[in-house]
Amino acid sequence: MPTDHAPIDADRIVAYYEACEAGYRQVWDLEHSGAMHYGFWDESTRTLRQALRRENEVLAARVDVQPDDAVLDAGCGVGGSSLFLAEAVGCRVTGITLSPRQVQAARAQARRRALDDRTQFHAMDFTRTDFADASFDVVWAIESACHAADEGAFLREAFRVLRPGGRLVVADGFATKASYPPAEARLMQRWLSGWAVDRLPTARAFMVEAQQAGFQNVTVEDASARVMPSARRLFLIAFAAIPYAKAKQWLGRITAWEFGHSRAMHYQYRALRRGLWQYGIVTARKP
Repeated sequence: MPTDHAPIDADRIVAYYEACEAGYRQVWDLEHSGAMHYGFWDESTRTLRQALRRENEVLAARVDVQPDDAVLDAGCGVGGSSLFLAEAVGCRVTGITLSPRQVQAARAQARRRALDDRTQFHAMDFTRTDFADASFDVVWAIESACHAADEGAFLREAFRVLRPGGRLVVADGFATKASYPPAEARLMQRWLSGWAVDRLPTARAFMVEAQQAGFQNVTVEDASARVMPSARRLFLIAFAAIPYAKAKQWLGRITAWEFGHSRAMHYQYRALRRGLWQYGIVTARKP
């Protein structure tokens, strides 16, 4: 299995998502929602599917996505948020992901939903895109910025491709400490390495990086309580998933990434309950 301290690079991120896609389909409404994010639970939500859609609605509202906007979905996965924005708002969305397989899945879903005229998908690194300066009105990153080896590089590229007045929205996990004592560090790494994440910056550090990249009006909202039901759901699923994964490992029928993913479902909740990380929604504007 991936070791707790193995460096995470682009190839390993692609390997993780491609190995674990079936798991997302089994337990996380991927087939319908196209979502790999936590979701947002509030008084309007009763089901996971509703929470997954609600997070898209909340983020779109936070940066006031409009029908005439051009949106870059940075780390789009299989295109769930991109397709939501194109369908619900009517804007044009470009989704990028490191995985060519995810690109093909997103394009196929766009065709099935007759949204291919408002969406396009490409295999691309969101820290080094091929887009011209000032190409987009919104950069959207939902649980993808955590994979950046250098969040400053991601933020600088987001700033470059945004038009003046453009908006950035990032929903992701953030460390609550700049450094952890050994036991807490092990717990965090057992979670993060299982989901192909090397480390999390603190929300404060991320805000400073955004300001250094040139962004103004940088804000962060602690939405940890809004993801807690999903974190708990994953934790409960792990009680069945981990023994099943161990049995498949013994039979040689599971990848290291699949096994690590199952463990991570357990550890992410324990770390969140202990306050070792928070779920944050960051918004910012390019002057």
